[in-house]
Amino acid sequence: MKKPILIMVSVLAAVGSFAQSTKVDSLKSLKPNAKSFTTELNVNPFNGQVNLNNSLNQIKFRYFATPSVAVRLGFNISRKDSINNVNIPYGVNSSFSNNERKSSTVGVNLGIEKHLAGTKRLSPYIGADLSITDKSSSQSISDNQSTTTITNAWNYTYYSNNTIVTQIQENGYTRYGLSLFTGFDFYIAQHFFFGYEFDYSITKTNWKNVTITTTPSTNNNSANNSTKNSIATFGPALMNGIRLGYSF
Repeated sequence: MKKPILIMVSVLAAVGSFAQSTKVDSLKSLKPNAKSFTTELNVNPFNGQVNLNNSLNQIKFRYFATPSVAVRLGFNISRKDSINNVNIPYGVNSSFSNNERKSSTVGVNLGIEKHLAGTKRLSPYIGADLSITDKSSSQSISDNQSTTTITNAWNYTYYSNNTIVTQIQENGYTRYGLSLFTGFDFYIAQHFFFGYEFDYSITKTNWKNVTITTTPSTNNNSANNSTKNSIATFGPALMNGIRLGYSF
């Protein structure tokens, strides 16, 4: 008699212990704790694109100072170089030309997020971002007779309807921005989440002066071919696609 009772008590204790552990696990939050980091990509399933985060194509990290307060940092350092040489050394009309183009962009975003209660998986948040981006570019064109140097832009020349058309590309600029945003993280599993975000931002872009100098000097030579220009924008914006990331 005692043996069946002991077996029943043991089974009930095991069931109770399992139920208690299941209850604790079901209540355990999947969201990151203090001193956690997260990073993410931007995925657009409708056109098959995978990009770095935000419209500036930045790498983004977040550091959770507390479970509800995170500091975020986004940065982008990129460079583009192009060299095109044409050398025809033979014949009466021998020629040589060199077209060297360079462009670099450095951008930094710094912000803070306040995460609201949500659920064990859902973490809605609000916050603010400050950003600054600087872009510079240059071009040097050399041929048999002269050298043309362009600062803060590239000259692109092409033929259209038997006409030579010249366009300015890769303009240099300095951009400042302030954004107020809201979004959410939804944790599919511990350390893995997807989310979305939209903001209301103001930006000011100051375009750099484009200077063109030719050596030796010609009548078309100009030390300054543009004046200062700027543009300011203010309004809402949506992230392009779904944020997909993980914490560690």
